[in-house]
Amino acid sequence: MKLMLPLCQLATALLLWLPFASPAQTPAPAPAETVFAGVPQENIVGEAPDFKLFDQKFYDNQLFFLGESHGVQRPQELDFALLKHLNQRAGVRTYLAEVDAPKAYYLNEYLRTGQDSTLRRVFRSWVAGRAQWGNQDFYHKIQRIRALNQTLPAARRIRFVGIDGLQDLPLAADYVRALLPRQPVPAPLRGQLDSAMTLLRGTATGSLAALGARTAQELERPAARYQQALGADNYANLALLLRNLAYAGQGLSREAMLFANFETVYRTKRLDREKLYGMWGLAHVLQSPVQGNFTMLAARIRQSTLPLHHKVASVLCVFSGCQMLYPSAGLPAPWQTPSQPYSITDKFNHDGPLVVLEGLAELKQRTAPGSSTLFRLDAPGAASLRQPIRLRYAPGMPADQQLQFQPQVPAAAYAQYLLLVRDSGPVQPLRPATGPVGRR
Repeated sequence: MKLMLPLCQLATALLLWLPFASPAQTPAPAPAETVFAGVPQENIVGEAPDFKLFDQKFYDNQLFFLGESHGVQRPQELDFALLKHLNQRAGVRTYLAEVDAPKAYYLNEYLRTGQDSTLRRVFRSWVAGRAQWGNQDFYHKIQRIRALNQTLPAARRIRFVGIDGLQDLPLAADYVRALLPRQPVPAPLRGQLDSAMTLLRGTATGSLAALGARTAQELERPAARYQQALGADNYANLALLLRNLAYAGQGLSREAMLFANFETVYRTKRLDREKLYGMWGLAHVLQSPVQGNFTMLAARIRQSTLPLHHKVASVLCVFSGCQMLYPSAGLPAPWQTPSQPYSITDKFNHDGPLVVLEGLAELKQRTAPGSSTLFRLDAPGAASLRQPIRLRYAPGMPADQQLQFQPQVPAAAYAQYLLLVRDSGPVQPLRPATGPVGRR
């Protein structure tokens, strides 16, 4: 299931498990108090929802996360609505994105110029790689953010900050070129950067990790000389990119890399002065360690000594009756649309068949088909302040592919709000074309 399994591991797990599986609906003994008992709710409707369930404690946070399943359409709409609301209500203007620094740079260039060709460059690698991110709904959302910016004063306009690992190496080479000043950069740094751009564009062979590490070291000696040549902001941006090249040779987990990047940009971009928001894959926004003491990005921030560590809010989407756009090659053959690069599947909901969130049936009884409903898990008296999150997997799912929550940790310690999305359609793939994208 998308919440529980990294995309790269999902296909293997499914292929091993599918022939023996039956739906994850086996009844389990219910606790005396269900996890969602006493949890208040609000129906989220329209393009500008009220979000009345958010209290002042929520708005006092500095970092806001929305957790989603990539490939489902409605979270794209909810993301824009929440971003717009937080911009108006809390002054959020920095979108902390699940993209790398080069893509964030060119997203900001698109927001500045409105050039469709620039936005196409951002989506190029996702479309070519048939990633779920390469979809029309995401593309259109970026266009909506630019339109929103045109109505805002300069001090409140949205900008992107990317903290993911490098996702498009040729675009990273373009980014390096954009960071370089017009006047010559002192040697030997310029020669190393030229080599890095050549490797990133795939026109030479060599170790990017080793070159990145060497160039990062060169950038630091003497730092003042290169800072003067590049400018403080470009120096910091270049240093971050080179560190990400070097990470490939250091064996860092993705969550460790994400936190390292966040810690760096929090300091260099003075994000302590900003309120931040971003939509991420579901697991990244969990604020407490899961079983095995594995910590996601939000949990690492909460456990850190950063000034905002106690000012993090997570809104976690869960899904029922939703469809997801998924690369066909990552699905078992019976779930694939024949001869199509993408397939539409309904197998990744939280009420089966792969995994069941206990208590979801209760929430469905309290909501209508086709609705999006916000639930406050940390409300005074709510059972989610005491009861843990329990998941049941389909029989035969390998144990090492199951993410389980700690039974001694209450649900509200993982996320303060739950957003139940019912009966959403899938996102639509973005065509690999050079012209404008039409809406279907």
